[in-house]
Amino acid sequence: MVNMNMYLSSNLRNSICRSCFVLSGFLLLTSVFWPVKTFLPDRVSCSVLSPQSAVLCATTQESDTLRINTELVLLNVSVSDEKGKYVTGMKEGDFEIYEDGVLQKLEHFTAEDTPFAAAILIDSSGSMKTKLGRARVAAARFQDLIRTSDAVAIYSFNSVVERVQEFSSEHDVSNKLWNVEARGATRLFDCLNVSLDGLAERKETRRAVVIISDGEDTNSGVTFKHMLRRALDEDVLVYSVDLVDPASMARDAAGLQAGRMLQELAEKTGGKYIRSPGGQLLDQKFEEIVKELRQQYTLGFYPKDSSQNRSYHKLEVKLRRPGLRLRTRQGYY
Repeated sequence: MVNMNMYLSSNLRNSICRSCFVLSGFLLLTSVFWPVKTFLPDRVSCSVLSPQSAVLCATTQESDTLRINTELVLLNVSVSDEKGKYVTGMKEGDFEIYEDGVLQKLEHFTAEDTPFAAAILIDSSGSMKTKLGRARVAAARFQDLIRTSDAVAIYSFNSVVERVQEFSSEHDVSNKLWNVEARGATRLFDCLNVSLDGLAERKETRRAVVIISDGEDTNSGVTFKHMLRRALDEDVLVYSVDLVDPASMARDAAGLQAGRMLQELAEKTGGKYIRSPGGQLLDQKFEEIVKELRQQYTLGFYPKDSSQNRSYHKLEVKLRRPGLRLRTRQGYY
């Protein structure tokens, strides 16, 4: 009897162990696969729905995939009336965005006083000896006008490119600015390239470069074409302040070409080309730039072409309100 009881107990224990093993395996498999089934989308499951639901399911999945693989394209837009006064109070419905001639759906719109990040590039080459003082004062004035939510960095360029001031929200410029001296060649495009590196690290959606120069680039390792493309692609507004006297430009082909490049950088990126011979009225021009950056509209859309096509795409913004003018970037890559 004892042996029989021991035999039954042994069989019972083995049966219980086998049951526990099976149950444990089931629970393990359930814990591994059930969350995947629950949380990961099953594209095939659309086929088991009703025809109407299946269409909605497939459309939603395609839309989600497009959003994941497509970057939001942003445009900062300045609107003014016929007298040049900035226009506020515009609504989302007042704008239309076209990419390569095709109307796009507006997915992002902000009109509030949004913080901005700006980089001021000061030409400190040998030709700037009589103008550098005004350029320094204008940069200090720009810094004094910003808010605590804005940020400004200052660069100088001659034969070398130097970041004179890190991005700062203070009202006082770095003391290094007053030690900048005019000498050497002109590496404007190299300096623009370095400043775009700095702006790329900023979180602000409104970003701008302000260039103060009186002549052509003479010593950069990057080209004008490369820098124009990069500024367009990264949605950075370029404000070019041309200090060259128009009379001297007419006699100097190189100076004339430099002026055209500064103008093209500004117009194609949606910034502004400003002539200030000898640096006259620089303070006033800088105040206008700060005011404009505060009163822009930021629009955004997801391109309908979700392929990784890096060719040039033409952009055009139209207003539904007559009698107004706008400036924004003209395209991107």
